Amino acid sequence: MIGTDRYSYRSRLKDVDPTAKLTVSLVSIVLCLGTGGMLASVTAILVFAALLYWKGGTPAGDFFRLLRVPFWFLVVGAVTVVLARFPDRTGVLWGAAIGGSVYGVSAASLLAGARLVVRALGCVASVYFTVLSTPVTDLLLALKRLHVPKLLLTLMELIYRFIFVLTETAERMRVAQQARLGYGTLRQSFHSFGTLLAMVFMRAYRRADRIYVSLEARGYEGEVQTLPPHYQSGRTVYLWCVGLTCAQLAAYLLERGLTPV
Repeated sequence: MIGTDRYSYRSRLKDVDPTAKLTVSLVSIVLCLGTGGMLASVTAILVFAALLYWKGGTPAGDFFRLLRVPFWFLVVGAVTVVLARFPDRTGVLWGAAIGGSVYGVSAASLLAGARLVVRALGCVASVYFTVLSTPVTDLLLALKRLHVPKLLLTLMELIYRFIFVLTETAERMRVAQQARLGYGTLRQSFHSFGTLLAMVFMRAYRRADRIYVSLEARGYEGEVQTLPPHYQSGRTVYLWCVGLTCAQLAAYLLERGLTPV
């Protein structure tokens, strides 16, 4: 197992109805984006980390380590928000005059960038709750219940299955190249890496053609049929959804100063 699969198959929540877990994630994403604040997203991150730890058995350290991956991409993307153009140096914390304007950073732009990053992390944490507790097969069954187009689901499943084939093929070829000292120098490394990409593409194409022929031989008609297992009731998860929604709305009201004194 690679990626997040090892967490989903080990999670104590993997046998719970995936539709309920997907609902919690979708509601949280809507609130993180709709409220426009930071506290609602921070609440989602902390609540999902606690649920995955206490109910799913996923270590909190692994959850936050996985959050670091999108965090740095978001920080780079937020640079365009933090750096802004100002008519003069009024309110500019740091900047440089270019032409007739000042380009720099202000307290308002820093706050806007931080709000953007935190809101996005809240959405990522919402997705992680489902991904880290639901195997892909069960997730596809939940999407099928929500009437996602069959063609899209079939493509998702085939692409997901083929990731493992490509990974295994690329790893074997790389080990063979290393055994032949294919990465001894920088020039050899570039040459070996280019050869690896080309050969993986060719072998993937041939493997995909063979898989499609085998599917047709087994009666494939545009949809991969999967028997749904017996899931545990998701009633408790729906209660978590109600509680999280109330907590996020309360955090939003608190941030806006709309709570009664």
